[in-house]
Amino acid sequence: MFKKILMMLLILLPINIFAAQTSLTNVLAPQPTTCISSSFSATGDNYWKTVSLKLTNQCGKAVDFQDVSVTFKSLSTINTGFWGNFSTLPWPSGSLQITSQTDPTGGYISSFNLHFPTQQGSTMLAAGSNIVIIYGVAKDNHVDGSTKVYLSTPAQTGTVNFTNQTTRPDTTVPTTATIHLKSGTTTVTDVALPWKGSKTVTDVAAGLSYNVTADSVKDSSGASWTATISPATFTLTAGATQQVSVSYAKQASTGGLIIQFPTVPSEISGYTKAPVAEIKLNGSTTQNVTGSWNNSVTVNNLVAGNVYSFSSPTIEYNNMTCATSFNPATLTAVSGSSLPTTALSYTCTPVKQITATLNVSGAPTTLGSVTVSLTPSDGSTPVTRAVTLQNGQGTATTSLIQGKIFQVSIPAVDGYTVTYAPQPLSATSNVTENITLQASSGTPVSINGRLKVCGTQLCNQYNVPIQLRGMSTHGLQWYYNCLPTSAFAYLANDFKASVVRISMYIQEDGYETDPAKFTAEVNHLIDEVSKKGMYVIVDWHMLEPGDPNYNLERAKTFFTAIAKANVNRNNMFYEIANEPSGVSWNTVKSYAQQLIPVIRAIDPDTIIIVGTPAWSSFGMSDGQSVSSVTSSPLNFPNIMYTFHFYAASHKDSYLNGLDTASNTLPVFVTEWGTQTYTGDGTNDFTMSQKYTDLMAKKKISWTNWNFSDDFRSGAIWKTGTCGTANWTAANLKPAGTWIRQKIISP
Repeated sequence: MFKKILMMLLILLPINIFAAQTSLTNVLAPQPTTCISSSFSATGDNYWKTVSLKLTNQCGKAVDFQDVSVTFKSLSTINTGFWGNFSTLPWPSGSLQITSQTDPTGGYISSFNLHFPTQQGSTMLAAGSNIVIIYGVAKDNHVDGSTKVYLSTPAQTGTVNFTNQTTRPDTTVPTTATIHLKSGTTTVTDVALPWKGSKTVTDVAAGLSYNVTADSVKDSSGASWTATISPATFTLTAGATQQVSVSYAKQASTGGLIIQFPTVPSEISGYTKAPVAEIKLNGSTTQNVTGSWNNSVTVNNLVAGNVYSFSSPTIEYNNMTCATSFNPATLTAVSGSSLPTTALSYTCTPVKQITATLNVSGAPTTLGSVTVSLTPSDGSTPVTRAVTLQNGQGTATTSLIQGKIFQVSIPAVDGYTVTYAPQPLSATSNVTENITLQASSGTPVSINGRLKVCGTQLCNQYNVPIQLRGMSTHGLQWYYNCLPTSAFAYLANDFKASVVRISMYIQEDGYETDPAKFTAEVNHLIDEVSKKGMYVIVDWHMLEPGDPNYNLERAKTFFTAIAKANVNRNNMFYEIANEPSGVSWNTVKSYAQQLIPVIRAIDPDTIIIVGTPAWSSFGMSDGQSVSSVTSSPLNFPNIMYTFHFYAASHKDSYLNGLDTASNTLPVFVTEWGTQTYTGDGTNDFTMSQKYTDLMAKKKISWTNWNFSDDFRSGAIWKTGTCGTANWTAANLKPAGTWIRQKIISP
């Protein structure tokens, strides 16, 4: 409630807005690190060469060389051990071996991995430093300029921001357009780009050339909409953001052609998937056609006079690779009944495979097996292998296509962290992948798991009622500098907080000014809080106007993006309306009934918190009874209701209202303070104690307002603390000292 006055005062203050590191829209394919330079040198005679490969860190900062993978091209096979000079890094552990596989383009791809024992020193290679790999061969015939270095943690990265300039054609078209970001032929990531919206992809390797393509879409009339992309190709600069504009135009459906699909090649007899062809115009896919074996498909919704090309994915089946071609390679679409025909054909060759060993250790003894997924960097079908466990350990082998690079993963195990060595995995002869699980220290999330609503209580994974206690951030547009990694570490380790509320304003220079930026910031903060094992409340901090329906479409867009990005997390809450005001419960309820299904379609389980009328006072600040809400609850599972109070302003009648409401509905106090509703003034710790006693007795969870160094008494840090990140008890204001103790022990 106090934020009306707060906003008027804040516009008089100088505000620092800090840029945030954004989160990925989806996992990026492994990419070489271009700022690691390489150079070969050799000594010896006509009978033996000692070859040195120097890898130099030219990234301008220290980079982590743990589990690095290196490949280079050679004109003959190299299968030998190596040694070297590893500078300040520890001596690598495990087998130091270079192996080679046939390169389909000619010659061989040679590769090796490095894993360092962390207990023997740092794995960070300083800027300007180098390591040297040394090996012996009868003949040195490496290919200069072919070396690629794959770091587990990207060294120099940039950001790509995609903007769709086109309004959704009609309701039959998917709600997002599919955009492909590629480096060469490798798909880096696929982006679900909202119509008339934006999407940001971060941690993209700098220094590489990228190309962007977009899938066409069909509207209800069957007409195709194809994309124009600007720029369609670019080279990404470290630390920079590349803007990519995508716009769609409707293509006249007056031309056609025929695609003839062959019989199933004898080499892959038993293959049951339908053949697929992509029709492309100027390199961009306009249409995907699913056919049937030994049959033809007539495509009638093309533009007469346009020249179309074709492609079809390679089939990998039964240890065979079947490459595709079309004859003719291009066709001009025509109108009428006499349509031109192109024929798809396959050329199948055996693929070389290697055996990879998968070692799993450190798992909980109650876990009987774990499924390991190996996702190829070229976008082909992942390989999965179940590893049977006994006493937390197990070993299995799997066949992989030689020369491919795989990202390794297993499903999350509650209470455990996972390390992979190497990561990514290069499919070389007799390669071993070590997957190590380690029990995390008893964090709130590892102990309680995914939460649920049981009756009027918040319960853990064992159906035991619990109380969460923590802090709410201030507005991200003003106090993002109060939220570095160290702040969340302090909350988790010193405050013993179990929950953090991420407060994102909608108006007041918030989300509506830059949806992509604020969405990315929230995703980044979710990740930071999650790493510390705490629960996260994503607060849609609507304030003015007080009718949540004003921001309904924005809320749908935001929560769709957030839910998709975090659907696999087990520590989330979605607070969909901070403080409705000037409207009835029926109005708020209508808003919730429209927004909740949007979230539930993506994430059916995460708890959703709904604001209540009159600044989340269950209507009391407008003179209403709490029964206006309690008598007409929402008909969804896992729903909670907000109550906000400020102890110096909201006395016993509000306390009694909270008591009454929580007898009927599950309540989460997502915002409260020890001062007046302005967030300022004298602390009333006596009244605050009454509230915390009630909330402890009834296990009502809460987050206090606020974790910032605002000058008001309600901000727990003394002014200037955030700029220094000096998180110590000496820098806490009186409210901060009191709240810290109540979080530790209510």
